[in-house]
Amino acid sequence: MLEALVGCTAIALFAWKAKILSAKASFLAFVFGSTIWAMNGPAWIFILITFLVSGYIGTKWRFEAKKKMGMEESSNGSRGTRNILGNGLAPVLFGLLGNPVAFVGSVSTAMADTLASEIGVFSERTRLITTWKRVEPGTDGAVSPLGTLLSALGSAFISLLGYFFIGINPLYAFLGGFIGCQVDSVLGATLERRGYLSKSGVNLIATLSGGLIAAAFLII
Repeated sequence: MLEALVGCTAIALFAWKAKILSAKASFLAFVFGSTIWAMNGPAWIFILITFLVSGYIGTKWRFEAKKKMGMEESSNGSRGTRNILGNGLAPVLFGLLGNPVAFVGSVSTAMADTLASEIGVFSERTRLITTWKRVEPGTDGAVSPLGTLLSALGSAFISLLGYFFIGINPLYAFLGGFIGCQVDSVLGATLERRGYLSKSGVNLIATLSGGLIAAAFLII
C-alpha cells in the first residue's frame, strides 16, 4: 500500500507540474491510481500513465489551430476533473472487480476516442455516424477515415500493452476499445447533441461499454 501511495503521489505531482492535469484532476488521478495500484499492482498503472501521456500529446498536437477552431480542451491543454471522471471511473471499476480484459478494454476506448477526437478533428472528410451526412469537423458524433484509423491504432496500442504487461488477450481488448469508440460517436450524435448527456457522460458510458464488450468476448 505504501508503494502505491508514494508512486501515485509522484505521478500526480508530475502531471500537475507538467500541466497535463489541473490540480484537482491530479488529486483525483492520485485517488484512482493508488486504488488500482493497491488492488492490482503497478503494471495496471503503467497502462493508465501511457494513456495519460499519449492523450496529452494528442491534445497538444496543433493546439493553437484547435484554439482558433474553438475545439481546445482547455486554455493550456491540461485535463480537468470531468475528463478524469469520464475516462477514469470505468477503469477503476474494472480494476476493483479484478477484470484485466475489461480494464484494458475501457482504457483502449479512452485512447481510441482521444486520438480520434484530438487529431481526427483536422480531417475534412467528416460525416455524422448516425445519418452519414457531411458535417463540420468537430461536430459531436462526426467520424472520418483519419479519425477511424487513429481510433484503431490507439486501441491496438493500449491492447498490446495489456498483453505484454498484464497478459490479457489483445484482440478482445482491441475490439472492445474500437467498438467502444464508435459507441462514443453514436452517443455524441444523439444524446450529446440534444443536450441529454455531457461530454464526460458520453465518455463514461463509452468506456464502460468498451470494457464490457471486451469482457464479453471471454464468454462468447
